[in-house]
Amino acid sequence: MIEISEPGGEQDVRRVMAELRAAGDLTLDRVPWARFSHAYGPADDVPAMLEVLYAPEPDVARHGLVNLWNKVRHQGNSDTALALAVPFLLRIAATPGAHGRSRVLRLAAEAGHRNHFGTDLRTDLFQVADDPDELMIDGYGRPLVWTQQAAREAVTADAALLIRLLDDPDPLVRANTAYALAGALWPPPEVPAALRARLAAETSQVVRISLVLALAQLAVEHGDPDAMTWTSALWTDVANTPDVRFAAALSWLCATTQPVPDRMLDLFAEVVGPDLAGWMQDVPWPDRIAGHDGLVAWLVAFLNEAATVQDRLITRLNTPTA
Repeated sequence: MIEISEPGGEQDVRRVMAELRAAGDLTLDRVPWARFSHAYGPADDVPAMLEVLYAPEPDVARHGLVNLWNKVRHQGNSDTALALAVPFLLRIAATPGAHGRSRVLRLAAEAGHRNHFGTDLRTDLFQVADDPDELMIDGYGRPLVWTQQAAREAVTADAALLIRLLDDPDPLVRANTAYALAGALWPPPEVPAALRARLAAETSQVVRISLVLALAQLAVEHGDPDAMTWTSALWTDVANTPDVRFAAALSWLCATTQPVPDRMLDLFAEVVGPDLAGWMQDVPWPDRIAGHDGLVAWLVAFLNEAATVQDRLITRLNTPTA
């Protein structure tokens, strides 16, 4: 039987990272990597793997990221080593000459997220961390929520760096920046303000979808009473672009348990198509739409409603437009 680690002890990655930040000592050589782990053992090899991500050769950097991802985010779970790596991953992603910056940023963002186990539902798409009451632990007795919290605190600490990346020339970097900021544990007020400012100027559909989802997730998680009002206004306004209306509809569904309005099913039938399916492939929130037989199947499963609601959606999606 695995003994559960003591909160605040040497195995509590939250305490370690907080102490390093407080001391201004968050450098690769000061992190006690060997005290923590990834899927294949002690994490003392993580600094070398992080250094590889700066490689000038694209293939070297890409293979290095695949190797790191497999070890620290193995099968969809974050190991303590990944939480420790978040500040360094964010700085690599912010380095203009680095390769694969959007994927590096995605790994940093995923560090604080629970394993969705291949499903996305309206009841949990915006749920970032595991339920603390479930007390899921890793192979060393450390609660997974500690790792998730430490990673999210690291994102919060680097919110200013991420806000600057919202203006990056690469749209995939901007989309994954929105995803990362949405996972900040205690986002400063500058975060939603920056997301709204970017949304007002954004031209990429992928990024606009991500910005709407990020703003809605922050509002839902932090108890903003205007979340439903704002998302409802966006999805019902026919003057908005299809991508924004679709993202707002998903967000509204995540913000409430109210039944799906027929008008929203009509919207889905109107906007779901090859273009939207292509955009959604690059939006960070869904768990592999392609692996769920495409956007239509993903959306039907996402609703997780009574069969009659799903049947009504399927009927609308299969009815040719005039």
